[in-house]
Amino acid sequence: MKAVILKDISKKFILAHQRERLSKGVFSSVQGKKVSTEFWALKDINMEIDQGKVIGVIGRNGAGKTTLLNLLAGIATPTTGKIEICGRVSSLLTLGAGFQDELTGEENIYLNSSIIGMGRNEINKKYQSIVEFSELDGFLDSPLHTYSQGMRLRLGFSIAAHMDFDILLTDEILSVGDVSFQKKCFDKIEEFKKQNRTMIITSHDIDTINRICDEIFLLENGQIVQRGGFEKVSARYLELLKENSLPATFRQRYGKTKWWADKRSWEKKEGSKEIRIVEVKTFNAHGKQTNIFKENETVRLEARFIAEQEVQASHFGVAIFREDGAYCYGPNTLFDNQPIEKVSRGEGFFSIEYKSLSLRPGDYRFSAAVWDSTELWAYDYHVGFYKFKILGDNKHAQLLNLRYSWEQLSPGRKFSIFPFTESGGNLDPEYKLSDQIVPCDLRISTVQLLDALGNPRVDFDTGDDLKIKIEIEFLKSPHNYYLWVGIFRSDDIYCHGASRKLKEKVNILHYPGLPLLTGDYYLSVGVWEKDRKEPLVYQYKISNFKIVFSGQDHGTVYLEHVWKWQLPFCND
Repeated sequence: MKAVILKDISKKFILAHQRERLSKGVFSSVQGKKVSTEFWALKDINMEIDQGKVIGVIGRNGAGKTTLLNLLAGIATPTTGKIEICGRVSSLLTLGAGFQDELTGEENIYLNSSIIGMGRNEINKKYQSIVEFSELDGFLDSPLHTYSQGMRLRLGFSIAAHMDFDILLTDEILSVGDVSFQKKCFDKIEEFKKQNRTMIITSHDIDTINRICDEIFLLENGQIVQRGGFEKVSARYLELLKENSLPATFRQRYGKTKWWADKRSWEKKEGSKEIRIVEVKTFNAHGKQTNIFKENETVRLEARFIAEQEVQASHFGVAIFREDGAYCYGPNTLFDNQPIEKVSRGEGFFSIEYKSLSLRPGDYRFSAAVWDSTELWAYDYHVGFYKFKILGDNKHAQLLNLRYSWEQLSPGRKFSIFPFTESGGNLDPEYKLSDQIVPCDLRISTVQLLDALGNPRVDFDTGDDLKIKIEIEFLKSPHNYYLWVGIFRSDDIYCHGASRKLKEKVNILHYPGLPLLTGDYYLSVGVWEKDRKEPLVYQYKISNFKIVFSGQDHGTVYLEHVWKWQLPFCND
């Protein structure tokens, strides 16, 4: 049975402008003749939604999401087309619409409930449940102007969540209140799903949309440009964001991995607290508790927790961030297919051990969390809470310490793996975000990406071998020249650099089992003369490549790890 059918729906608005000609080709918007402009907020929308389905609608600001919901709610009428709705529609488009600041919380419950269609008897029956859900008992005799914005949102959602409906429309309301209250909101949505109610939800948070929706529609310029499951729709959404030149840090939020942290949340402890993390310790390769490590050292994080009540289907997570917010790695037991079916009341612990923490020197942070089964909310989440340091010099802020080798093509010479240059010191040049060429007797003629068998490729899987073939043309023997190759994320984070003394025209840099995670990357290549600060030749973004990881881990690099935990025994 269809709950909603939209046939060729379009919505036109007439925009009026005041213009006055000041001089040839120049207008003022202050005074003058009115000029009308047609604006099509929606164009040829066709949708069929089955009863009991949860539908997500995403898109950039101005794509037409709110207009679509207003049409479904009956707030606006379509210019063309037909809407068929089977059932009672309720909407959470503006929480607390109609609230009056001078009235008390109790008075606003009755007022707002009446506005959205409840009768007096229905409000009386549901009043106590609304109060309990809002967790505002004790504040209801106070006037609304004394409430914080979070308290107002709690009250608005609590009233709206107690409406009777067949079809629920929601617009950007999935971030109401703190984490524990968000959990209650998501629980309510799950309850609606079990009751076979139809929901249409818009949000910019595509991760949340993915977890609770059966199908997703992507709007752009008032039209449906993609529909289907998360992978297909999110990929198209990312393309749109790139096409419109949004910041890389924002674009990556909608990719398969997350590349940045919101530092504003660091050192906060969030969650609904059914399970509480009470202690987190880190240990080095010798089992000594410390937060100072060497490069490529074995590192173990251990978290002790207390379950205040029995919890079904949870999972543990730990994430690593550099101090500037760059996301290094974020696995969890759910991603690693190690389900935790039940946590009984009592004390337990979980730990993660990294075989080799292949990060370059610098300041970093751990986050630790216990999540629900779907990662919609946290029972306890310590965000960027635990600082640690990796010792050493890292002048130009490389992120990763990766294994690599230079393949020697001359007869009788062997190749080996070096963390820095083959000889002649430690070349870690200052990278640039533009080309630079000084008149000289050499040039970079070819840069080619190859797989383990030497076949040209630009798409790789995490763990594939990557070979970079660089051909240099030079007229005389380059006695004091050094070749450098840098790998960068598409947002210009410097992942890794490798260098060697330039001796041959053909140079092959080999990364065995490259552990980079999903994302777009690029190479920059340069040639320096010994003791010269500026490069002779530097080519920025000379080659691009893509990495795809089969798992779901967030961040930049896969770090080999092992989970261990001990769950509490039931004390009841």
